[in-house]
Amino acid sequence: MLPYTIQGKGESTLVLMHYLGGSHRTWFPTLPYLDRGYRCVALNTPGFGDAADVQGYDVDTMVRQVDETIRKLELTNVILVGHSMTGKVALALAARRPDYLQKLVLVAPSPPGPQPMSEEDRQAQASYQGTRPEAEKFVDGSCSAVLPNALREVAIADAQSASLAAWHAWPLAGSREDWRERIGRIDLPALLVLGSEDANVPGIDAQREIMQTHLPQGRLEVIEGAGHLMPMQTPQELAARIMAFAAG
Repeated sequence: MLPYTIQGKGESTLVLMHYLGGSHRTWFPTLPYLDRGYRCVALNTPGFGDAADVQGYDVDTMVRQVDETIRKLELTNVILVGHSMTGKVALALAARRPDYLQKLVLVAPSPPGPQPMSEEDRQAQASYQGTRPEAEKFVDGSCSAVLPNALREVAIADAQSASLAAWHAWPLAGSREDWRERIGRIDLPALLVLGSEDANVPGIDAQREIMQTHLPQGRLEVIEGAGHLMPMQTPQELAARIMAFAAG
């Protein structure tokens, strides 16, 4: 079972997953806008945050561990939220059609197929060693504007405490996995939220094509001026979109 935090109350539960290098703490700025209407469970995925010592970095293993955690917590009416790396995990889990899953939210998701990335960028991620300068560069590069210092320090600490094996596994293996056929078409209400200034994942047109292929009930929204790390950079705007979708 994966480590998690839980807060709030409501008939539906938001299960929130983080980006590469993050943790449950990635969602701290967004949670106060969500937890008055929804129970919120923020997970730590294998190798990150409080799960730094947990093994299993491929997509299938992450899917099984997230599913096991949701079932052990006996959650129902789940709205699964995947951010970046875990957007791919969320799609793969939704493709299993679990009985607890109600809706799907993808925040700047990695694509279901191999992620387009230059070999230079891939090797840069794969050579990450968790130093302070590397973590600063990674966090700042995930935002279109520098985070407030207190939040920036949280994100940097998460990036430095991650398992290097887990970190390297994503650019070298997980991001290259092709789940397109296994995911197929998912007949669930889905929301895809992108930042207009996000250069870390495929652009808006490519994401729209992915949505049309796999999520026939999906809709796409863009937060103007936002970078990749929306849960920390634009928490109120992101929460507003999630809340409106969840209530719709």
